[in-house]
Amino acid sequence: MSGKTIALGGIVWLTFATVATADMRIAVVDMQRALNDCDAGKKAKDQVKAKFEKSQDQLRRQREDLDRMKEDYDRRALVLKEEERRNLEKDLETRSLEFKRKYEDFQRDLKRTDAELTSSIVEELYEIVRDYGAKNGYSLVLEASSGALLYNDKTVDVTDEIVKLHNSTPHRDGAARKSKDTKDKE
Repeated sequence: MSGKTIALGGIVWLTFATVATADMRIAVVDMQRALNDCDAGKKAKDQVKAKFEKSQDQLRRQREDLDRMKEDYDRRALVLKEEERRNLEKDLETRSLEFKRKYEDFQRDLKRTDAELTSSIVEELYEIVRDYGAKNGYSLVLEASSGALLYNDKTVDVTDEIVKLHNSTPHRDGAARKSKDTKDKE
């Protein structure tokens, strides 16, 4: 192929692509912002935050007790008998491991609770986005918070409309039901 043929082919493709995209309507939704800004999302985040603060307070107290024990051990270590020192070291190590496990369990539980409370909301948001896109004649609705979208004109961002639609739509109340189930387990 000659350079002219390739250039001509490129011009034809560019012209075709321009005509094809002229009829396309594109919107952008920041699903993370929609989740955080909708009423149900705010409620779920508040529930997660309350659970986090309660558990964090318990962990903080346990950590303080562990620190006090360590300081006490450090002060007394030189005057303790060998067996007593080994027993205290073993006790400190056991309590440190318990604390570490409890902290890791707390982190996993917090993530699981967040996912449980928000998954139904996210599903509802996706459903609203699909309906909104179809009803308003959009060819594409792109997700902005995924990191794949590098730039968009703010005029194509429909996140606020999606949040308003979610807030004004009756919900399956999945978050409240899951929250009740979670509380029942505690």
